[in-house]
Amino acid sequence: MASKVKLPRPIKAPKIHVRTGDKVIVLSGESRGKTGTVIKVFPREQRALVEGDAAIYDTRHVKANPQAGVEGGRIKRLRPLHVAKLALVEPTTGKAVRVKHERTEHGTVRVAKTTGHRFPVSAK
Repeated sequence: MASKVKLPRPIKAPKIHVRTGDKVIVLSGESRGKTGTVIKVFPREQRALVEGDAAIYDTRHVKANPQAGVEGGRIKRLRPLHVAKLALVEPTTGKAVRVKHERTEHGTVRVAKTTGHRFPVSAK
């Protein structure tokens, strides 16, 4: 059973090893071994939304509201996954890799530890 004690959220958002647009593989849980693409990252919650085969959906029952134009029924929406369950996919092998950070003249670059593959820096 989950703890009912809510821990305080960190003041500064911690760094996360995945970014929006990354191809990731799920390491544990009901969609273990499936791959997907990161849509959005929530650094303070340490979670990320993933679409593709690895996507997990929650079903919400919504009551109809004709004044607001909301149709009633069951609505599926993506469930965010914890980033500890996600690993980057190395493009040549298609396997999960751990990354290290190297500093270059253009900024910090993520590099796969096993193969040395450099992941491109996404434009923000």
